[in-house]
Amino acid sequence: MSEQNRISQIRHGKPIYRARRYDTLRDMIRDSAVRFVQYPAFRYREAPAGAMMEKSYPVFLSEMNELGTALASLGLMGGNIAVIGENRYEWALSYLAVTNGVGVVIPLDRMLPAAEIETMLVRGEVDALLYSAAFEEDIRSLSARNRRVRFYIRMNDPGEADRPEPDTRFLKLENLMKTGAARISEGDRRYLDAPIDPEAMKILLFTSGTSATSKAVMLSHRNLCADVRALSGIVRADPGESVLSVLPLHHTFENTCSLLFSLSHGMTVAISDGLKFLSKNLVEHQPAILVGVPLILEKFRKRVLDEARKSGMEKKMTVGMKVARGLRFVGIDLRRKLFAKVHASFGGKLRLLIAGGAAMDPTVTKWYEGIGIKVYQGYGLTETSPVIAGCNDRIRRAGTCGQPLPEVEMGIAGADATGTGEIVVRGPVVMIGYWKDDESTREAIRDGWFHTGDLGRFDRRGLLHVTGRSKSMIVLKTGKKVFPEEMEALLNQIAYVKESIVWGERGDSGEVEVCARIVVDRENLPEHPPGDEEFIHQLLIAAIRDFNKTVSPYKAIRHFVYGESELAKTTTLKVKRYLEIEELHRLLAEMSASIRTVAGKNIDLLKEAVNQSMQRKKVPVTDHRI
Repeated sequence: MSEQNRISQIRHGKPIYRARRYDTLRDMIRDSAVRFVQYPAFRYREAPAGAMMEKSYPVFLSEMNELGTALASLGLMGGNIAVIGENRYEWALSYLAVTNGVGVVIPLDRMLPAAEIETMLVRGEVDALLYSAAFEEDIRSLSARNRRVRFYIRMNDPGEADRPEPDTRFLKLENLMKTGAARISEGDRRYLDAPIDPEAMKILLFTSGTSATSKAVMLSHRNLCADVRALSGIVRADPGESVLSVLPLHHTFENTCSLLFSLSHGMTVAISDGLKFLSKNLVEHQPAILVGVPLILEKFRKRVLDEARKSGMEKKMTVGMKVARGLRFVGIDLRRKLFAKVHASFGGKLRLLIAGGAAMDPTVTKWYEGIGIKVYQGYGLTETSPVIAGCNDRIRRAGTCGQPLPEVEMGIAGADATGTGEIVVRGPVVMIGYWKDDESTREAIRDGWFHTGDLGRFDRRGLLHVTGRSKSMIVLKTGKKVFPEEMEALLNQIAYVKESIVWGERGDSGEVEVCARIVVDRENLPEHPPGDEEFIHQLLIAAIRDFNKTVSPYKAIRHFVYGESELAKTTTLKVKRYLEIEELHRLLAEMSASIRTVAGKNIDLLKEAVNQSMQRKKVPVTDHRI
């Protein structure tokens, strides 16, 4: 092994609790159906204004078998079957029915444009597609061009009257369920007894698109069962508790932590009606655990603080936190009692937040802890099923990603003098590889270690600190390194900064200069005359000047632009860094400008001016996302 890739700081995860061991997800579901007969597996509505529905564990197993048998009767055994749709019961049913005996399941991002859905169906060599009614128009359109997909199966009935179906490829899930039930009663066991190889690819996931080219990750039952087992070894979950499913189920973080982990513990997966109904759903479903990304959790906190400010309770809340902290010091915990009204707004039973997908601001973590809700920051990737490290029931510290999970071994490759290097991992959670991409697989998995592409280090307590992506790291001419994610976390603490992105731009002298784009939170700006851009300009100049005093000189931000348009994000709310920088460069090229010449200006206004100029010249306008 070369000096550059030498692995150091190797850490091994250890369990706190004894976890059940399953070879396949089918074994897990079957076991849960026996152990948790009295608990609902799912609670949901067909529509936000509809009646609440529940599915018990035995009923879910029965319906999974019915759908799986019906799909088998269509000749789809061993096929690639895609699933797309919003979070709903039928999505979970379809996903598990396919992977537990039919073939390979391919969860697709529901936010993909129609053209990209079509591309994914081709890339995934899809034999059948299960889709929600919201995609009806797009699926009908692409079906005219794609003759490889043998069946298009609509998950839900939008309430429309049945119409004659001239295209025999289009089927309804409801009708398939009846077919499956009938075949099982007649003795059809091809699905029930289908062998499942725990080591074989059964889940194919296209990465989220935060890099320019998505890869297809091959996961097995062994991978997912190992991750559920590892999580079960460090996080307590009790039968009958509920978890609110908010993030997209196609993403491994939500899929593993909210869906599979919960089903293995007899919890109820309460499916949210959507982000705009989140407050209502929290109150009615009363979750004990919520899996979320930092942006959502920060918005919850902001809403509570805004309401406290408007009602004149802000000072009382601050004093209450100090009192609670003092009492805890002498062994008395009254946080849930002192902040009962806040807990009621979360449903009254919320005890644990699991955060992932991005770094959590330590001040937000400490706020939740201050009112009596634990926050566990986790870390992982699609390629690792996904969680490989996290805070746990024994140790947690704001600003860190905790310790490696049980059965997971982690280390740092090519560490520098500060101990920072590339995070590497090995263990049963690591993917089989990238589908039809041996070169990328060999590059990612070397000497048994999966190279994450993320940079980090372990502290003396064995807690993981993730500092950023190796691809986004800014390397200066002096050799010093700047990690954009660290800089952004600091910038975002400024009251009137909603979000930001930091990158390196090569100047005329050849030196790489640290630059930033700031998204202004207008609601938190000091009072100023409407439309006074000079006021905002000077405010930000002062803020950046103060910011630069808090960081090493080589990290200082040399140029910045600002605006109010939010940054482009994936469905799990990760900023599409490469897209933002690419779009900025495109805009600068159209202006024949550089970041130096537009520094300190409102990028939204510059974009508008460029678009108007092009319209006058009758030149097609590029749809800039900045």
